[in-house]
Amino acid sequence: MKNIAVIGYGALGHILVDAILDKLKEDYRLVGIFDQVLEEKSIAAKGETIPLYETFDALLADDTDIVVEIAGVGAVKEYVVPLLEAGKDVVITSVGALADTALYDAIESAAKKADRKVHITSGAIGGFDLMRTFTLMGGVQSEIQSTKAPKSLNGAPYLKGEELPADKKVVAFEGSATEAIQGFPKNTNVAVATGLTTSGADATKVRIVSDPESPGNTHRVTVENEKAKAVVEITSKPDPKNPKSSVTAAWSVAALLKNLASPVQYF
Repeated sequence: MKNIAVIGYGALGHILVDAILDKLKEDYRLVGIFDQVLEEKSIAAKGETIPLYETFDALLADDTDIVVEIAGVGAVKEYVVPLLEAGKDVVITSVGALADTALYDAIESAAKKADRKVHITSGAIGGFDLMRTFTLMGGVQSEIQSTKAPKSLNGAPYLKGEELPADKKVVAFEGSATEAIQGFPKNTNVAVATGLTTSGADATKVRIVSDPESPGNTHRVTVENEKAKAVVEITSKPDPKNPKSSVTAAWSVAALLKNLASPVQYF
């Protein structure tokens, strides 16, 4: 059994913590949560009391094997390299941060130097196995179309304060994954994840569609090369407490952790 800690206890963090305590209790011991917004000393979940770290340094010094980031792009920038240097494996949920190539290189370098692992979650999409396979074959091209309700997109920096139509379907954005995460930082982690797994964030095409009739968050990923083509489409319900994110983003972390703990690995 490994010791695990979580950074971030927002809407998705709540789902993840419950999943660890309920579904992964035979594989992991949740030793603590770090969230700068919370002032309590502990939280109650699934009948257990989980301590909150008073400082990030307290987390660094703790006996944790794996730390899961589920707090946002800023947390990746600030915490991942020190965690690796402290000898901890890290799971990154806010994959959009890795569109910053300098940050990606720094994280990769720290992981190599410390002989630690960084695990990237699939979030609200899937098909990483196919993406990696096609990329290894060579000549891969990738694109992703994300369709969401306007209320989950409104407020993004790219929109510059304008509201998307509440009565019609429109294309809100077209560009690269690198541009998408800058313009829609809370909506396009999946675009960057697709890019990192395939042709790169700069080369991955992204289309964001605003649809008032959308039943959830739908991501349609297309990956192809000269010998094969794959189309993966997933629709998941947005988190009622955080409509910009999908509940599957948190559950994908639980699935990754379960796979890491299993003697039989699924690729």
